[in-house]
Amino acid sequence: MQNPLLSRRSLTIAIASLFAASAMPSWAQGGPQEGQQYRTLKPRVPTNAGEKKIEVIEFFWFGCSHCNAIDPSLEAWIKKAPADVSFKRVHIHFGTEAKPEPRTQTHQRLFYVLESLGLNATQNSAVFNAIHADRKALNTRDGILEWAKSRNLDMVKFTAAYDDSFTLSRKMREASALQEAYKVDGVPYFAVDGQYITSPSIAGNEMAFYSALDFLINKTRKDRGMSAAAPAKAAAKKTVQK
Repeated sequence: MQNPLLSRRSLTIAIASLFAASAMPSWAQGGPQEGQQYRTLKPRVPTNAGEKKIEVIEFFWFGCSHCNAIDPSLEAWIKKAPADVSFKRVHIHFGTEAKPEPRTQTHQRLFYVLESLGLNATQNSAVFNAIHADRKALNTRDGILEWAKSRNLDMVKFTAAYDDSFTLSRKMREASALQEAYKVDGVPYFAVDGQYITSPSIAGNEMAFYSALDFLINKTRKDRGMSAAAPAKAAAKKTVQK
């Protein structure tokens, strides 16, 4: 696994070669295999993507070094993904609903504050950088507000969203319900169409993971009898669920 302190710029430089390599077969025969590069989840979890979309969910935690390491290449994959893919991020917490682990719960709260303000696309990478490169814990309200100020965010709106316990509690409960339904046992953890699970650790490495992810999307499309989807024409037109 890549060093979490390696700069995101250095990681991004490697993305082009990663996707060029991932176009080549990763296995000598047969492609990804169930029980090896991916698992089938039973029972299947209902999705909200609709009949014409294939939902892909990333379960992650801002404090996870592996989630940080894969994030640049994942952003590149999202931009290249077919138009019928609906991508969604779910920030998890550890512990139990009654006794959550404080740090992961605070990071989860930050993610859903950013989501409520429509800032995930521009600020998620900055959160990863703050935690993993700048060594800022971001595990207290004051620390998070200081970070938001350093990012020149609208502090009136940000503070109001952070203190909106009613809305955030609902979003965090929904995230916890999905985390339980998908039997998340580590992060990053990816679900396809509510029924297939893969990740870099399951597939064996990052390149094998992307091959498995593409394979599962194609498998879902074939099983549903969906027409082959065209690549997304522009990132702005892709469906990204929040």
